[in-house]
Amino acid sequence: MKTNQRLFALVLALLMSLCVALAGMAVAEAAEEAGQESDVAVDEPAEGAANDEAEADDAAAALPEGVVPVTWEVTPEHPMIDTDEARALYQQFLAGDYLSMEELVANPVVQQLDALSAYYKSIYGNTADIDTPEREALREELKDWFLTLGSARTESVDENGKHHYVYDGPLNRDYQMILALGLPASGKSTFIADPDSEAMGAFILDPDVIKARIPEYVESHGAASDSIHFEGMGIFDRAISEFLTGDMKGVNIVLPIVGGDFDEMMQQYVLPFEAAGYNVRAKFRPAEENEAACRVVMRELGGGQLINSAVAFNFGEGPENVYNQMKDMTNAWGEPYGIEEDEEAELEELEPAA
Repeated sequence: MKTNQRLFALVLALLMSLCVALAGMAVAEAAEEAGQESDVAVDEPAEGAANDEAEADDAAAALPEGVVPVTWEVTPEHPMIDTDEARALYQQFLAGDYLSMEELVANPVVQQLDALSAYYKSIYGNTADIDTPEREALREELKDWFLTLGSARTESVDENGKHHYVYDGPLNRDYQMILALGLPASGKSTFIADPDSEAMGAFILDPDVIKARIPEYVESHGAASDSIHFEGMGIFDRAISEFLTGDMKGVNIVLPIVGGDFDEMMQQYVLPFEAAGYNVRAKFRPAEENEAACRVVMRELGGGQLINSAVAFNFGEGPENVYNQMKDMTNAWGEPYGIEEDEEAELEELEPAA
């Protein structure tokens, strides 16, 4: 009899435990349907966020001495690498005292910049992989904003004769396109893109303008350029389509581009624009490789986009070779692609088209 009573009590306890478990499941299910989360569900995102924060802390801890995540507005006085050595290197390059390529690659500040670039790549990854409706809307918004810009217009000229431009000038629709070829930081914008844009009433197709507005770029003050590169170029391609088949077709264009690969440049830019009716010409901005590379570093330190040195220093004589290969070729309008110094002087004397 006692054995039966004990068995009955055991069965009853098991049934009560089962009822409690079933009740708990029902409550969790009801909470989920009401748009709430159970205790376990609440803990999971918190744990994931904690893991992300821990990973970011680990990545920051792995940065070399003197390198920290950028949380300030980058200026020559407060450079991207905030050390006395970096400030001294900036001033050295500003004075025109450039290093050789070998010295530059081995320079500790350059290596610190590369470490900072790798840090942000580990944090953000490739932002082109972000696939949400909100991000897609942002990309369209950036493209639309970019296309509201006008041609370069001189707002002021300083005591050294340097023009300072704003980009709200008129745009002419003459189907003219200038490729501004040259190494990074060779002066393509200063000596070709801006003055030609103002003279021609031309839109400057510069992907860096788009990249500078991508959130991760803004948040990192330019240090996450490698992470946002492909996303920026994707938005840039959307903008280009407007000049090929959209409402901007025929508007004059200046395209600053490194131009390190002849076939790629012809297939990606020259032939599509010629097929759209453009008269495509090219100019080349010469620069010594080491001098341009030092100016890249100076631009990074003082507030420009941070590009890993393995990319930024890797173009060599490529742009000049591409220009020399194409300059005497005949374009779709029966003119040579290359614009030499004599012809450039003649073009500068012409009034821009009405």
